[in-house]
Amino acid sequence: MSENKNGMRVGKPLASRRSFVRGAGLALAGAAAFGLAGCAQGSENAGRSTAANQGSDVSWDEEYDVVVVGAGIAGITAAITVAEEGEGASCLLLEKDAAPNGNSPFCAGWQLYIDDVDGAVVYLNELIGESTPEDVIEAFAVELKENRTWLLGLGAQEDWLEPYPPDPTGKSTKEYPEMPNDNTMGFILFKTEGDQPYYHINDFLLDVLNDRSDIVTYKKSTPMESLIQDPFTKAIVGVEAGGKSYRAKRGVIMCTGGFENDPEMLRDYTGVRGYPYAGKGNTGDGHRACMKVGADFWHMHGGAQYWLSLRDLENTKFVSTLFSFTSKQHGITVGVNGRRFYQDFDACSNYSKYAAPDSDLSLNVGYRHGITQFGGNWTHLPLPEKAWFVFDQAGLDAGAMPAEVSKDPVAEGWALKADTIEELAAATEMPPDELVKTVGQWNEFVERGEDLAFYRPADTLTPIATSPYYAMLCVPALLNTDGGPVRSAKGEILDPMGEPIEGLFSAGEFGSVWGHLYQGAGNVGECGAFGRISARSALARSESA
Repeated sequence: MSENKNGMRVGKPLASRRSFVRGAGLALAGAAAFGLAGCAQGSENAGRSTAANQGSDVSWDEEYDVVVVGAGIAGITAAITVAEEGEGASCLLLEKDAAPNGNSPFCAGWQLYIDDVDGAVVYLNELIGESTPEDVIEAFAVELKENRTWLLGLGAQEDWLEPYPPDPTGKSTKEYPEMPNDNTMGFILFKTEGDQPYYHINDFLLDVLNDRSDIVTYKKSTPMESLIQDPFTKAIVGVEAGGKSYRAKRGVIMCTGGFENDPEMLRDYTGVRGYPYAGKGNTGDGHRACMKVGADFWHMHGGAQYWLSLRDLENTKFVSTLFSFTSKQHGITVGVNGRRFYQDFDACSNYSKYAAPDSDLSLNVGYRHGITQFGGNWTHLPLPEKAWFVFDQAGLDAGAMPAEVSKDPVAEGWALKADTIEELAAATEMPPDELVKTVGQWNEFVERGEDLAFYRPADTLTPIATSPYYAMLCVPALLNTDGGPVRSAKGEILDPMGEPIEGLFSAGEFGSVWGHLYQGAGNVGECGAFGRISARSALARSESA
């Protein structure tokens, strides 16, 4: 694992794999009718009959008390919990790639924790709204309180951590200072500098996992192909993975993350063809497996998405993968029609300078994990697949393209250049009259000191008036999706009638509790909270037949 020049932790991305998910009593033809048969079976699985996935006549290759699918922070937490609290219960942890390749190794590593459960519940109910039941929010809050002490109990040292505790003495400005009890939120962050053994929570937990290898069997490069369901009770009794059948005597915990690397799912559930910042492993395979066993789904529109991020002209790489990066204060963003169409001072999170206690959230600007104010509400925008960031020579000199990324953005394929706005429009295939009109109106707003179209902050109003002029490609970017199977307060995956699917649980971003607005560090926070909740729920079950 290394860091790129923007400070993001990077590993070698692996090609995404979408394998057809067999089993759960569905025949191949039936699955094809639901549009799920577009992915090929591995040759080593070709001889297995569909009936073998119904659980009644499976020849088990191995058996464990608990099987955890996905080795991100949620899956590792669940596996460690089985090891720590299972009184000898065995655990299998499956990872589809040679190393975890979802969001966990790439995220900032901040983990949410709280001290005041009652106060946090008030805040979380206000933030999440009616999209997640209150009993789920309460269970989440109760376990959030344990996140910090749990890490310390595993051997983390106080001097490895940056102190970002909840602030009971006053109003914080950590995410939504406009809301009651925002000061109840705290964060755990491993120091990123200095002399300590760990710089990221993921690295620490992996080492703890390795120390529990006598109880937890960790299999990499072993993608799950299907859940195995008892045909009579409909309980989940195991999984097929890597061509083998693994019995789960007490339960399967799904921790397979989101679907940000599946373009079709992004289009169908969010309406946008987006480009993810992090790893390539989250392709929605866990979602398909749970669809086949009858899970209900929620929050499929949710996640840290979308904002228009700068890419090279070939659309192969981002200018920056820092989630708070923006240089949009040095120009404007326009669509392929040459018109501005939204409040275009955007990054995943750029709100902190403009958020203030007791202010009116319906009038505020800036992105908060990809969600922005639109018509007085905070929501995800249906952004176009392609747009252009337009600026002038003065904007370039001021940092529209960071010098550390490129000192010659035109020669290095980052930007187009023209002597006039009309020529720039021709180079980008935008209507010249529309772009000229848009730039003229923008310069009038700048002179007036007020963006009357989209209310950008006054300190981001910079003219486009000094030749030559530049345009850079923008595409919709996202960190993660949050949608997936509906989760109970016990971490159970529910069917459309609200009943638990016996033996099936979830944690992390796979069916996240975050259904509307999102609190920073919240996904890693629920990886810890529901990783433990779901593991304990699985351990509490009797062995399957």
